[in-house]
Amino acid sequence: MKKAKNIGRRIIEYILRRWKLLLLVLALNTVSSILGVYIPYITRWAIDEIEAGKLDVLQLYAILIVGFTIGQGLISFASRYYSEYLAQGVIYDIRNEVYRKIHELSYSFFQRIDVGQLIARATSDVEQLRRFVRQLTSGFIGSMITFASAIIAMFTINVELTLISLTFTPIIYLLVRYFVPKLRRLYMLARQTYGEITATTQESITGVKILKALAVEHHFNEKFQEKNWSYYRQMLDAAKYRAALWPTLSLTSSILTLFIYWYGGIKTMAGALKIGDIVAMTLYTGMLIWPLTWIGFIIVSYQMASVAASRVFEILDSEPEVKELPDARDIPIRKGEVSFEDVWFSYDGEKWVLKGLTFKVKPGETVAIVGPTGSGKTTIAHLLMRFYDPQRGRIMVDGVDVRKFKIESLRKQIGIVHQDIFLFSDSIRNNIAYGKPEASMDEVVEAAKLSYIHRFISSLPDGYETMVGERGITLSGGQRQRIAIARALIMNPKIIIMDDPTSNVDAETEKAIYDALTKYFRNRTVIVITQRLSTLKLVDRIIVLDEGRVVEEGTHEELLKKGGLYAKLYKSMFM
Repeated sequence: MKKAKNIGRRIIEYILRRWKLLLLVLALNTVSSILGVYIPYITRWAIDEIEAGKLDVLQLYAILIVGFTIGQGLISFASRYYSEYLAQGVIYDIRNEVYRKIHELSYSFFQRIDVGQLIARATSDVEQLRRFVRQLTSGFIGSMITFASAIIAMFTINVELTLISLTFTPIIYLLVRYFVPKLRRLYMLARQTYGEITATTQESITGVKILKALAVEHHFNEKFQEKNWSYYRQMLDAAKYRAALWPTLSLTSSILTLFIYWYGGIKTMAGALKIGDIVAMTLYTGMLIWPLTWIGFIIVSYQMASVAASRVFEILDSEPEVKELPDARDIPIRKGEVSFEDVWFSYDGEKWVLKGLTFKVKPGETVAIVGPTGSGKTTIAHLLMRFYDPQRGRIMVDGVDVRKFKIESLRKQIGIVHQDIFLFSDSIRNNIAYGKPEASMDEVVEAAKLSYIHRFISSLPDGYETMVGERGITLSGGQRQRIAIARALIMNPKIIIMDDPTSNVDAETEKAIYDALTKYFRNRTVIVITQRLSTLKLVDRIIVLDEGRVVEEGTHEELLKKGGLYAKLYKSMFM
């Protein structure tokens, strides 16, 4: 991960992308504040005129005060609207970058961070940033302009009273130094726990059928309640410090007002100040209280936002482990030859999954990869698609290292049917055509026929326009797998990887699918990764893995005669 920049500076960088809108907000805040600052001055003049017995101008001063108040209200409305406009624009940019970055990251990133944590970061954390940007550009900046304008106005009335007001600034600084570290620590814990709550919720909803089947809902309820209780306590602890901060700041402001009354009263009685001056200073003191309170408010908000931002920027700063080389090219796969040359690979950097794996698949050959669980079969698919890169050795396609291909180009030319089938909440037609959005209806139907699913789709009331539930829950496991096969075939790839593609269909359907695909497989390189050995008589060659190495190769009949690992696996399944 890149060394993180200062969080506050990074947020400002996003705001400055829309500097024209920021200038507009600043201008509106400035005008609104100046109008507000003039009202005590007009009040001061009015009182002075009353004290002098000049009552004929009071109506004019009243009209001015009403006019300035209305003008300030209208401009304040515009300021708040454009502040929200700016905040939404900033978050629009961040959301787009987060979403794009998530899709750029390697598989390994998603092994480290739960889906629920990612959802929390991309939604609630980003929303926390939006609130902070709006508060910063509208409330805080406006309050600081008001504060500065009020101080200037106060200096024109009485320097000594103004200096007394400024002596309270160090007190506010000390309060901030005490409360902020505690709030930041608690908010960091709370955001992490919130992500865990989201992850638990997502996991329990996704696996609700399994939970009910195993009658273990209570276990997840207890797990959720434990996380929810932690979040509850952490937010209450944060609220305790936050609640203590506000009264403390308010007390400080009240003491400031008291000093103004006391010292200003002495000066008034001595004739150094007029009654209008002391009233104006009192009003300005009130105008200082809100900005001073906003300092505490924005500091708390910043702590929440900085914690959220650090979690969001962790995503944006993450570098994909599988990177495209500067000289990578769009290389067409013409023959489809695949070879692994002394490939070593480990997911965690400690335990080797593949240990010097070497084998070759000839163009147009259908090869099965079999072996015990954990022997590295699925890892072969991951490496060929460049979901990961090997630590040693190389993988070649048509004699070219796969790292020389542009990643998108490589993956568009290799069709893969994953072991874990995922369908989108969309029509069956669109689910099949995801790999080739521009595919015609004829191409969609042809792919469905090859995967032995066309007849079923045609029997549905809405046919290919039938909507599929989330993750394909309205379909059976076998139906989902056949749609996934169709999705891979419609890309018309030169190389096809079938990662246990028929694990959820019965033997008769499995045979029908392979019979339908036999013609399609001609002139294409096919790698079938499977635990089921019932259809291996249909492949040209079988490669047997054990502990990350090739231990046997040959046809079904040849390997049975050898009596090695393959023969043991086959007998254990059918005897």
